[in-house]
Amino acid sequence: MTHDEFEQWWGRLPESKLELIDGKLIVGNSLSGSQLLFRMILEGWGAAAVVALVDRKLCWEALKVAYPDAPISTSEKGEHTQAEAWASQFDYQPEDLSAGEYGKDEGHRTTRDSLEVQLSKATSIGGCGQSIGPDFVMHLGNSGITPDILLSRGNPLNHIYNWYMEGPADLVIEVILPAHAAQDREVKRHYYEAGGVPEYWIVDPQRQQIDFLRFAGGQYWPVRPDSEGRYRPHNIPNLVFLPDNLWLPQSQTNRFCLSIFEVRAQTQKKVKAAFDEEGGFKPDSLAFVPRVALDSVSISFEEFVSWCPRAKIEYANNKIQIVGMRQFLGLLLMTLGMVETVKLLPPQQWISALIEAEVNEFNDAARKARWWKIAKQSAALLRKKHGATRLAVIGDLVRPLPLNYWSDITLVVYDLSREARWEGGQALNEMFKNPRLYLVEPKYADESLANNELVEI
Repeated sequence: MTHDEFEQWWGRLPESKLELIDGKLIVGNSLSGSQLLFRMILEGWGAAAVVALVDRKLCWEALKVAYPDAPISTSEKGEHTQAEAWASQFDYQPEDLSAGEYGKDEGHRTTRDSLEVQLSKATSIGGCGQSIGPDFVMHLGNSGITPDILLSRGNPLNHIYNWYMEGPADLVIEVILPAHAAQDREVKRHYYEAGGVPEYWIVDPQRQQIDFLRFAGGQYWPVRPDSEGRYRPHNIPNLVFLPDNLWLPQSQTNRFCLSIFEVRAQTQKKVKAAFDEEGGFKPDSLAFVPRVALDSVSISFEEFVSWCPRAKIEYANNKIQIVGMRQFLGLLLMTLGMVETVKLLPPQQWISALIEAEVNEFNDAARKARWWKIAKQSAALLRKKHGATRLAVIGDLVRPLPLNYWSDITLVVYDLSREARWEGGQALNEMFKNPRLYLVEPKYADESLANNELVEI
């Protein structure tokens, strides 16, 4: 892929925004964004990445529903020669998912960054709350929404845990992306109103316009700045916003010096909502067992917090990289259901991946024997070259289930430094190439030991 081709491809991505809305994982403000990112991931990782996460019979059933005229057997152990022949000739036409793309920025990022930096500075000086930028989740009902900017004054309205805020923020600011304006003006407004967010500001950089909405009597009412152009949120006593200054040319402003906010003289005790590091749901608090069906399955908020990664999308080794990719795919599968998922790639790719998985399972005993040989050779090398004395194997290699696409060799190393583990891991992966091999510290072995899934070597 040339540089220009990569830039064009990267520009098709949705916004890096992951939210739980009505039990669905929404990427970049729309369900189309979820479908688009899912398809772009599968184009790099392959259908096998999904096949390993679900019952293969469910995959065959989904293909039959998606392509009712195809000669597809829904039996996992069925004869698939006819299906292979049909798929090789099928004229696959991917769905147009351009509605999920990021679109034109029109000042979205720079405006959001200026507001985030200046509000954080103002709240710090004025002691009027805790300002938090993008990607922090606000829990409302069964939704986990990540506003561009939010401000919390703490109890009784909300409570901040390490990974999310429970309850409505005191102030929410959304900065519009033109391609997804309806999400902020209509969809988000509905959820914030239903959740009782006291102040909601909708900032439109393209039109240089701000809508101030104030919650009263169970609904939002538009409010205007005063005659001097200042806006004072009713629930944040010390804070004053100067909206006209937001649109001044950058040459006339310094976003690190207060210019769009003023802080009035402190007349009350400073408020700073503290993060509760002990309570609440946490990443990996639930075992990863995605509930995948033919159709969409509602994701619970605890599943979302447990499995959803940070909204950080990268590209390496010719594919999209997201830390926690396996869990992320599980959430996307629950969101779309298997029928819509199989439409994201040509049927030939799904059928090939399913047949390959059947073959690998049939040959699993020989495959595991080869992996055990590699694990023992790796342990011997770590003892000889790095002085390791105690090692163990955890993960799929010691479990009774067959190996799959996501399986790897994981060695617990009890007595090497982080640097030595890293050096050893690099050397081993250079030596063996496949499968992936990881060296981890003992704390990662506790759960495996409790489940009798640890074997010392």
